[in-house]
Amino acid sequence: MRTVLRLVLLAAAAFFAPLVQAAYSCTVSSPGFSAAYDPTSPSTNITQTSFTITCSRTLSDPNTMNWQNAANNGQFPTGGNRNRAAFGASRIGYDVYHDSGCGTQWRGGGSSISGTLNFGGSTVASMNVTYWACIPAGQAGLPAGTYTDTVTMTLTYPGGNTTGQFGVAIATPAQCSLSSAPGDVVFTYVSLGAAANASTSYGVTCTSFLPYTMALDATSGTVIGLNYTLALSAMSATGTGSQQSYSISGNIAAGQAGTCAAATCTASQARTLTVSY
Repeated sequence: MRTVLRLVLLAAAAFFAPLVQAAYSCTVSSPGFSAAYDPTSPSTNITQTSFTITCSRTLSDPNTMNWQNAANNGQFPTGGNRNRAAFGASRIGYDVYHDSGCGTQWRGGGSSISGTLNFGGSTVASMNVTYWACIPAGQAGLPAGTYTDTVTMTLTYPGGNTTGQFGVAIATPAQCSLSSAPGDVVFTYVSLGAAANASTSYGVTCTSFLPYTMALDATSGTVIGLNYTLALSAMSATGTGSQQSYSISGNIAAGQAGTCAAATCTASQARTLTVSY
């Protein structure tokens, strides 16, 4: 009887064990990152981005869940766990990190990013986790173009694991040009008359993913006793690799007498448009 009883208990334990496993189900995703790289800059190019974990559970599962997310070395790795993006046969080095100081690489094993997801009273929860992409300075001699890569993440959680991918795009060299210069803002104004409006357009071409700003040296002035104002259609943008078009609009308010002593007067004032990147 003892032998039979032991066999029955062991069979019961083996039968019921799967019923107590957690029933979590998760996904992991990330937009990846895009950056414009200037090989002459002395500083590391650092871009902040994130990944999102979304999980579901049954109400019988614990309402907190520990997870661990690993990242591989992409499609074009080189020695020493280094990532590279590719443009044809050319490569540019980069890596992903836990921190903005580019101190702890995000990899698998002990360098995975980990955390705890709290469901509260819900059966579905998600969290957003920040990571950083760092492109070392001084990578000279690279052909101009957009370098790309794909990194695979592996999320491990109680009872399972899942994968997700994110893209990498690095454009070089980082540069901007005023590819279409603005013309004149020409007002036709009648003394003590109605308001006058005028505008001109211009174009800026910048490397893809490169942020830039635009500014005038002054947005108001006075010509022959008439006060005017100027405004840009946009003050900041991100390059696309193609020309982006903008305008400068101006206004002279109604009811100004001015200082013109003749039947007609013409005067001008120079303004400077600066594109910074």
